[in-house]
Amino acid sequence: MPIPELHKGRVFDKLEDAYRILSAQFTRLNLQKAANHQYLEAVVEHVGVALVSLDDAGQVAMMNERARRLFGQPQPLRLKSFARFDTRLPEILQRLGDSDRDLLRVQRSDDTLQLVLYCTCFTLLDRRYKLVSFQNIRDELERREIESWQKLIRVLTHEIMNSVTPIISLSKLIQETLAADNANPADALTLTSGERSDLQRSADAVHSRSSGLLDFVTAYRSFASVPVPAISHADMHSLLERVRTLMADALESQQVNMDIQCAQGLVVHADIRQIEQVLINLSRNAIEALADTSDPRILLRASRSDQGRVLVQVADNGPGIDPAHLDNIFVPFFTTKRGGTGVGLSISRQLVQANKGFISVKSGESGGSVFTVSLPAPAQH
Repeated sequence: MPIPELHKGRVFDKLEDAYRILSAQFTRLNLQKAANHQYLEAVVEHVGVALVSLDDAGQVAMMNERARRLFGQPQPLRLKSFARFDTRLPEILQRLGDSDRDLLRVQRSDDTLQLVLYCTCFTLLDRRYKLVSFQNIRDELERREIESWQKLIRVLTHEIMNSVTPIISLSKLIQETLAADNANPADALTLTSGERSDLQRSADAVHSRSSGLLDFVTAYRSFASVPVPAISHADMHSLLERVRTLMADALESQQVNMDIQCAQGLVVHADIRQIEQVLINLSRNAIEALADTSDPRILLRASRSDQGRVLVQVADNGPGIDPAHLDNIFVPFFTTKRGGTGVGLSISRQLVQANKGFISVKSGESGGSVFTVSLPAPAQH
């Protein structure tokens, strides 16, 4: 507030001038402080990591937009409110100290989160605060795992190919030599008919098994050479209809009914051919799983998640997957099928990963299996 006009002399005039300068400076500093606060709030809101700040009393002092989306609820007021997200979380947040980390695996409906929690403690105006970041590293873990498998497969296929190729050539040479020997008795080798027969069977067995091993290696080679996706926008309902058309013969031969549920106007941002291949693989597996099921049914369902992603599900009413196998179902070479290679689901996961998505599986509420593919939707403008 300005000093009243008292006109008490030059000293008071100078004092009034100094007061006005100080008042303007304080006003400028307050405006700058408010602007800095708004700027920091905007940065915190737009940062790509969920952030939660707690005071010593367990009250939530701050939660950014990413955190509100993660917890899927209005801002909790107290530490214990986080139990609605996961019953272990309040105890973990209470225990975390400065620079501490923890890993929390959370199952949320059709999604599995691998959350890394990192804590920083600080003091502000004599009050102690704890700032905790939540970062989902599932995509990174899957990407690293796939890269490790790819490197291993490249080494194995290279070494096996180097060994198998000459075996095939030599066994073929033995087969041809014995065939020529049988065709020209006058030039026959000094072998008895029994020895010649044994040698022929051995050569045939070696050639057959090495050829099978070559096919086996060729199949696994595809896991290490998935093409770069050609990303575009695609209508999900049209994609699901196309998958059903492509699977029509297999569905009819096994008398399986396939239904489609898709939200209106749902669009995905991905390589449509690669995602189509994934859905075909999952549908084919579902048909095989339904071989001994009465009234076999498959549901292709697409919807939008709370996080704005596109969720595509392939659900069947078959016998389901043994819970002991759920953690290994996408591991390369792992299979529960007789004669299976264990490549299909591994390649499907790699295709989904290449499209910035992830795939998971769970048991259906009324039996069977539900595979869920989470994919990005087009950016909203």
